[in-house]
Amino acid sequence: MSALVTGASPFLSVLAYAVLVIVALLLIAFLLYSALVLRAEYRFRGFPGPKRTSFILGNGLLLVAGRGKLSLCNCQTMHLLVQTHGPVFWMRFLWMPFIVACSREIVKELLLNSHHTKPFEIYKSFQTLYGTRFLGHGLVSETEHEKWFHRRAILNPAFRRKYLIGMMEQFNEGAEMLCQKLMVKADGKTEIAMLDDLSNITLDVIAKVGFSLNTNAITDPDCPFPSAITTMLHGMQHLFDTPFTQYDMRSKARKLRRDVTSCINLVRNTGLKCIQERIRARKQGDHVPIDMLTMILEASNDLTINEDFRMDNMLDEFVTLFIAGQETTSNLLAFTIQQLGRHPNVAKKLRAEVDEVLGQKPTVEYDDLAKLEYMMKVLKETLRLYPPVGGTTRRTAHPIQYKHFTIPTGSVVSVVTSVMSRMEEYFDDPLLFNPDRFDVSDEEGMRQRMYAYFPFSLGQRSCIGQQFALIEARVLLSKLLQRFEFRLEQGQRTTIIDQLTSKPLDKCKNYVTIRP
Repeated sequence: MSALVTGASPFLSVLAYAVLVIVALLLIAFLLYSALVLRAEYRFRGFPGPKRTSFILGNGLLLVAGRGKLSLCNCQTMHLLVQTHGPVFWMRFLWMPFIVACSREIVKELLLNSHHTKPFEIYKSFQTLYGTRFLGHGLVSETEHEKWFHRRAILNPAFRRKYLIGMMEQFNEGAEMLCQKLMVKADGKTEIAMLDDLSNITLDVIAKVGFSLNTNAITDPDCPFPSAITTMLHGMQHLFDTPFTQYDMRSKARKLRRDVTSCINLVRNTGLKCIQERIRARKQGDHVPIDMLTMILEASNDLTINEDFRMDNMLDEFVTLFIAGQETTSNLLAFTIQQLGRHPNVAKKLRAEVDEVLGQKPTVEYDDLAKLEYMMKVLKETLRLYPPVGGTTRRTAHPIQYKHFTIPTGSVVSVVTSVMSRMEEYFDDPLLFNPDRFDVSDEEGMRQRMYAYFPFSLGQRSCIGQQFALIEARVLLSKLLQRFEFRLEQGQRTTIIDQLTSKPLDKCKNYVTIRP
């Protein structure tokens, strides 16, 4: 017996030492974490903000609680916080502080001054998602301004007015395919989730005009790309809401990571084959389509002109355009059709304009778009209330003074257009859907909303695809209103769902009939 005890003693001593080391490391880690938290609390002690619900988590559960208990999307929760704490306040997630700013002065400074850059700690999840390269260093996710500037210059030719005019044929073809799909169900009795059909057709359009890919999402229910995009966006939103998901070893979390990784690989591998085949065709002198990919390859000399723009970087832009080209337009149109169903007078006026401009014309021409003035107001008003992305974030390059606050250098500041566009300081009757507020003759209204309305961001880093989205939206909406009448399903909820982009939770359900 004494021999057993003697043999066990060294083992127990080693175990006790190991436990002591682990406890010491945990204590040191906690002290370091506490120092970061206390530093943040001291640094922003003069700023208003919601009470931290936890010393460890800070305000980490605030947005999650808003969605869970109150069924609020992030922008609605932020709107309530602005009403309570004012247009500029601070919050803390874990040890990381950031400022929410809904002030025109701060928006102007942050977005028009390129010295304020995107913070890596926010955008790293865009670059790599669950350990897999996602958007990488694309236009949305690149945080180094100089690298972003050179890549933007390479992509700019694909979004110039001359090329956008050349896309009109593909936009019209996409609209016709969507109309043919709706014709089958346009009996006035079949409930149609318009968001699904709009997402599918905008995916087909961006794949075609961008890369000459035939995804056939609108006609093929087995097309893998719509669900892949949904899964990737859901995975990213889940990571923002629950940062520890990437370390969670429970089966549900592991499955989510596997699904997201699989979808990313599907899209990136599709892009890789497409790009490699195009480069090969160009080198062999074969005929190549004039699409976005060809124009980007010409500008980059087949990815050889710039060390910072090689195949991985081109794939980053492929994924970025593939997703953004679908989401922006489809969500905008879904919210627009939803608002037309709620405001029949607006719908009647818009339909009259479409009839006057287009009549029975089978195609929408580029020159017709300028004549659809009221439609542009309707789209702008929809973007005011339902911007595709709620806002953007910058790290301050120098102190910014706001009233009696000084935002320190190096602060992470989020400017939130989805909140500012619902504030009475900038818009009269902000919750009222009123397209006429965007009348170009209303100079006072234009001054009032300056730097408060930026659904596609502002400054150098404004969305490169803004005109693409607005042209495509007008073509699709014109053809839909020319052919069909929509009756909104009244039982659906008005809730907005956040999946990186904002979309109607119940997918804009409608009953559709063919116009006489």
